[in-house]
Amino acid sequence: MADMDTSEKTQTHLSPDDGAVPKPDKETAEMSAEERALKEKEWLEELHKTEEEVNTLKQVLASKQKRVNDLKKLLGVGIVSRFSKDMNESITRLSESDVMLKANSAFKSAGEKTSAAFSTVGRKLEDVKNSEFMKSVEEKVGSAYDSVKAKVGSIKHEPSPAEAATDVATEASGNP
Repeated sequence: MADMDTSEKTQTHLSPDDGAVPKPDKETAEMSAEERALKEKEWLEELHKTEEEVNTLKQVLASKQKRVNDLKKLLGVGIVSRFSKDMNESITRLSESDVMLKANSAFKSAGEKTSAAFSTVGRKLEDVKNSEFMKSVEEKVGSAYDSVKAKVGSIKHEPSPAEAATDVATEASGNP
């Protein structure tokens, strides 16, 4: 920025007509017009120098911010990865909280009790299946089934009128 020519510099022009000239205080009130003009010239030079420094600092800051963003991209650090990291930390804190530990304990206990109940029901059903009563019922149902099957098998099948007509036509044509 220091190597810029005067046409590129930000210039601030102050004149008494702009209302930008400070009100006279004790120090400036006692100055002659010539001393006041010299003091204003000093202030303008200081103003220009300060504006240049501010512009230089803005450029340096912008350059540094660009470099930070470039480094984050190279490292894979972005909005998504930061969000993911924050979410993982939150989940970890939540899972380690007292409320979550108590809830996990309650669910584990409920699961164990439910498993024990189903196991008991399963054993009871197995006992019922192996009981004398169920064996007796199985035998009776089996013998009833066999009786029905035997009776159905011994009944001669009577052809329907459509089947009888088809059989007559087949015999008349000479095809067995």
